[in-house]
Amino acid sequence: MNPSILDENLYRESTKRVWNCILKWGENNLRSYPWRDDFNNSYNILIAEIMLHRTRADQVEPVYEFFIKKYPDFKSIANSDQEDIIKDLYTLGLNWRSSQLYKMAKEIQEKYDGIIPKDLDKLIELPGVGPYIASAILCFVHDENIAVLDTNIVRVIGRVFGMKIRDSSRKSKKFKSVMTELISHGEPRMFTLSLIDFAALICRSSGPRCDICSLKSICNHYEINDLYF
Repeated sequence: MNPSILDENLYRESTKRVWNCILKWGENNLRSYPWRDDFNNSYNILIAEIMLHRTRADQVEPVYEFFIKKYPDFKSIANSDQEDIIKDLYTLGLNWRSSQLYKMAKEIQEKYDGIIPKDLDKLIELPGVGPYIASAILCFVHDENIAVLDTNIVRVIGRVFGMKIRDSSRKSKKFKSVMTELISHGEPRMFTLSLIDFAALICRSSGPRCDICSLKSICNHYEINDLYF
């Protein structure tokens, strides 16, 4: 493990440097997707996050655009036939999410009058949501200081700070603690989005672009040239 994570002052300094580098990189390199056009639209963000679960963004984009036009709100989903939802999302696979999305829309429409709750626990209770999507909604829509951990974010954190990456790392308290410290420096939405895109374009799972990585001077993985998974 990187020594900087064991010393409180070095750790704070390291997280601030990572935060600065990622934000600066994101200023000119964020990817453009239709669900990122308006972060005030919580419906669009939630639909996108449901579709993006274990699915590539470029595969989601055309389905998302069609779906949002056909179903502009939860009421339109709740008033539709569940079989139609399944057909409209068929190309994304993971057909269980179609039924969960349908149930979620009905519950939000009936229980919350079509308005997505802002409470983490209430969000997690919604069908098809869970901790990750609930955290993503609060971070991306409301810009809250809440850690969002997916496989890509875990990879960057693990490499930079020398933390061993396992299948369970997305639920790890240690990884969550580091991400919480990172976003505590400010701009949680912008930082998290930048980190997601940095992981996709630079700190890739295979063939990472260490040659152009702005974090290599403080990256444990680059220093010892070894992967932790």
